[in-house]
Amino acid sequence: MYMRRALDLAAQGSGFTHPNPMVGAVLVHDGRILAEGYHHRAGEPHAEIMALNNLGAADRSLLPQATMYVTLEPCSHRGRTGPCCLALIEQGVGRVVVALEDPNPLVSGRGISMLREAGCRVEVGIEAERAEQLNRAFLSSFRRGRPWVVLKWAADANGAVDGPRSPEHPGPWTVTGSEAQITSHRLRQRCGALLVGAGTWLADRTRGSVRALAGPDIARILWASRPLAEPDRLRAEQEGWTVWCPDAGEDSAHALERHLAHSTLRSVLVEGGPKTLKLFLDSSLWDEAYKWSSPRSLPAGGPPEPSNNLVWQHVGRYGGDELQVAVPVTPNEHDR
Repeated sequence: MYMRRALDLAAQGSGFTHPNPMVGAVLVHDGRILAEGYHHRAGEPHAEIMALNNLGAADRSLLPQATMYVTLEPCSHRGRTGPCCLALIEQGVGRVVVALEDPNPLVSGRGISMLREAGCRVEVGIEAERAEQLNRAFLSSFRRGRPWVVLKWAADANGAVDGPRSPEHPGPWTVTGSEAQITSHRLRQRCGALLVGAGTWLADRTRGSVRALAGPDIARILWASRPLAEPDRLRAEQEGWTVWCPDAGEDSAHALERHLAHSTLRSVLVEGGPKTLKLFLDSSLWDEAYKWSSPRSLPAGGPPEPSNNLVWQHVGRYGGDELQVAVPVTPNEHDR
């Protein structure tokens, strides 16, 4: 029960803690919650420190008999904040229950070891499955050496992602309604980074912001399969885009994999266009895909959505638009 409460608290940091994980902490004594906290933003106090800071003066003498429930292993290194495990030791917390060990090489079991060596009782694995799901992007980025990749596109009733471009309508055409657009900005915020293809960026003058929401800026990446013209490259840099492109003689799939591996991103949302989305699909460089299905019918002649054989599941309806999700299917799952 207390770990589930800590996980609920951790989720409140969604979209704000990048590149850090979402973490919640609950301090309990004899069935009573003494204090709780969660990590609000990168650079601000971690969940354990927030809980200790929220502890009333009258309850501090209870810390040796208290238990802190925390959704990820307390950190053991100094970054923008100090090590949480040292704070727990110094404050004299008697027992710590951890949902998951942190795969970050700077931690990776050391926080747990330091607590145990100091005489603190530590248990690991409570609500581990839910904790894994909450921070799947953060955890995956360390375990696999690349960010969690989310694909997203919107298609009209005929499967087109845009209408025909002309001098009278230079585009882009609006596929979804305002509710879907706000939800898409929330997805950008959750991922912490956005990638679009250079063709889409040039045609649409994509801003790539989360302007529909309050919150921190996100990283913006421009994928250029061929070198940009110098004026376009300069404009991209001035607008805050990071340009990714293949080296001479390098194929696009290998270049994408290399850039992803060398980035410090935990997750990235890929919004297209269709050729860029298809490159990620064909290269198996993706972990989730979201599709907006709109009842609107754009004028015929626009580009179709990327061809795929994904198994789509209904997520919800926002205004008149339906959101669906798909995940990679293994051969064994096909057999079932």
